[in-house]
Amino acid sequence: MPVIPYVKKHNVFEAKVLAAHCVHVDEGEIKTLFHHNVGVAHNPSSNLKLASGIAPVSSMLGAGLNVGIGTDGPASNNDLDMFEEVRLTALLSKGTSGDPTTLPAPIALSMATRMGAEALHLGDVTGTLEEGKRADLILIDNTGVHNSPRFKREPEAIYAQLVYSTRSTDVTDVMVNGKWLMREQHLLTVNEKDLLVEAERFARQIDAFLIEREQSVLSKLIAIGGATEEESYEVQAKVVLDDPEAVIARLDQNAFEVLHHRHYHEYDTYFSFSDPHQGFLRYREDEAIGPNDQVSGVRYRLTLIGPQREGQVPGDALLSRSRFIAPAIHSLRFYREYFKPSQETIIEKHRLRWRILYHGMEFYINVDRMDNPPLGHYLEVKSRTWSRSDAEHKSIVADELIRNLGISNQASISQDYIDIVNHRMTGS
Repeated sequence: MPVIPYVKKHNVFEAKVLAAHCVHVDEGEIKTLFHHNVGVAHNPSSNLKLASGIAPVSSMLGAGLNVGIGTDGPASNNDLDMFEEVRLTALLSKGTSGDPTTLPAPIALSMATRMGAEALHLGDVTGTLEEGKRADLILIDNTGVHNSPRFKREPEAIYAQLVYSTRSTDVTDVMVNGKWLMREQHLLTVNEKDLLVEAERFARQIDAFLIEREQSVLSKLIAIGGATEEESYEVQAKVVLDDPEAVIARLDQNAFEVLHHRHYHEYDTYFSFSDPHQGFLRYREDEAIGPNDQVSGVRYRLTLIGPQREGQVPGDALLSRSRFIAPAIHSLRFYREYFKPSQETIIEKHRLRWRILYHGMEFYINVDRMDNPPLGHYLEVKSRTWSRSDAEHKSIVADELIRNLGISNQASISQDYIDIVNHRMTGS
């Protein structure tokens, strides 16, 4: 469900709402916003910097919405210059519509003042200079070279000058609610010199933090949110399958207690790093395959597979340690630029997965067909635990489980797929 119908469904619009950005709204959603008297905050610099898109401001204004102008935060704007935002608002509407008369200067200035106050549901308090409202005003020196010459033939020429020529540095005085905050470009309520010194101190701390974080893939994964630590140990054993159908048939014959069965098409991109202690970061696109081999759903995940290996345990299974899972809510290109891997490896496979109970313990059985690179079929048996002793016990049971699936002549492979592929590629 799109955002606006979803928000409406939960009765959020019964409150006084200011909707930020509204870059991806259609005509019906604009009408919904208007019907519920929702104000809109248009933030052109932020939308451009983040490549979010361009809000259909002209359409929203045409529908009667109150659209104000904002800067968003410093992380996506930098200078927080309202005059720049007003100018961009007017220019973007003209450029995207192909009509130079779209969103004229008086309307752009109104969006930053009167209409902006209406969007904030504060139109009865501020937004215009009139008796009974707060004295919120700025004084502007328009005698600078960039503001010259000044044409006076048209009464509305002053709007064009303010929107297209004036800069934030032209503001000389600021009053909020009748109190002067700046006079003749001198701040009255803060010590600008001390503030800049303090800001530099914080900047150095942030730089040091980011430099340290850049050296840790785990820290960077946690920083973008959603990362959770999975089990400390994952027992896994795999063997090459010459006849996958025999294993599938045995599972389908109810020889084991099957809890559920799934079919996936998995596209994995592994990031490796110059420091092997960082481990591998896997970006996975999981396509769930339903009836008639149709895709029934897609899931995107990041998995950081730590480098620490506790070694082989009985049954020649691989004991993995340190796995962190996070939802992949950004594009692969974003993660590539963010994590800066030294190498990428692509693995594509079809996976038939069964979750079973065997001797009262839960195991996952995967029958994998490796399509890219084309390495044939593998049987993989996995189980999860937080205990080293339990992991050792499960590794023995996993080996027994493989034999009961009718495979007794294949040696177990104690490697992850990324290790198998890398060894094939390097010939080692």
